[in-house]
Amino acid sequence: MSFLRNAWYMAAWDREIDKNPVPKRILGEPIVMYRTGSGVAVALHDRCPHKAVPLHAGRIEGDLIQCAYHGLRFDSRGVCRHNPHIKGSPDTLCVRAYPLAKRHGALWIWMGEPERANVNAIPDYGWFDVDGPYAVTQGYTYVDGGFGIMMDNLLDLSHAEYLHPNTVGTPGSSGSLQTSVVAGDDYVTVKRKVFDLPPSVVFRPHWSRSERIDQVSDMTWRPGTNLLLDIRLRAAGDDSGNGELHFPSAHILTPETERTTHYFWAVARNFKQEDEGLTLAINEAFQQTFTGEDKPIIEAIQRQFDIEGNDVPVANFTIGDGGGVRAKRMLAKLIADEQLVRS
Repeated sequence: MSFLRNAWYMAAWDREIDKNPVPKRILGEPIVMYRTGSGVAVALHDRCPHKAVPLHAGRIEGDLIQCAYHGLRFDSRGVCRHNPHIKGSPDTLCVRAYPLAKRHGALWIWMGEPERANVNAIPDYGWFDVDGPYAVTQGYTYVDGGFGIMMDNLLDLSHAEYLHPNTVGTPGSSGSLQTSVVAGDDYVTVKRKVFDLPPSVVFRPHWSRSERIDQVSDMTWRPGTNLLLDIRLRAAGDDSGNGELHFPSAHILTPETERTTHYFWAVARNFKQEDEGLTLAINEAFQQTFTGEDKPIIEAIQRQFDIEGNDVPVANFTIGDGGGVRAKRMLAKLIADEQLVRS
């Protein structure tokens, strides 16, 4: 599978990058990130052009990154500014620099044509700003499975009743469900509403308005591989929005390779916002739910694809499946259009 390159991908949480080189593979390419002495985050191709030594094996000298092998130093644009082995200008040697932008507590990297990198195209994850109105917790999980499998998992939440019965799933929800798919030029949303059921285990301690609820769960995908789940809990039959619990979560998938994924996630809430213990508990519960329940399934599917090939036939019969199919078709068209321009 090819990748969409003219798109923003999350490279790291902003807090992860300091003045030590941090390596990461994104879309199959080795990247090194660091901060200059003035605090600016930088992303370069992680290979010295002299002898192909990974730059992350070196160290930061002021605003420059120094190769561990022969001491060549490169600036934030990838231009060699110091070569102790020649007398002339060192700037004929360069490594690729990638546009990097900070938004919503995250660093976003542009892997395509630099002149097309418009920061306004970064998805709006304003609910998760650390200085925003909601309480927020963030995390990261490495997944030995392709981003396409993860897109399917997130866009088809009908699995929650069966895979997550003791956490976020609601037993009986498949029998009391309204689902639809809405698509625009640059997004696909799977809209789900569960009617007149008890709150799930994870929400039960925080809901006291009624014994039964309606739960709205809209999952929106935007290219390249960014998803946003908007969950709202309401008293059964009450569509006014008064007193509802709002529990949005970001699910940001950055392909490492065709079969492995960097999964960045964030969870926000509009209730008990000063309760730091609850924030920690939500973080731990989210990690445990994904790591113990979703991740094993995703990685099992990937192993099956490894054995039988990516063209192994699968059936699509849920509305969520339909959403995943539409998102993948849209992504495939964007990739094909991009490759046509390059050719």
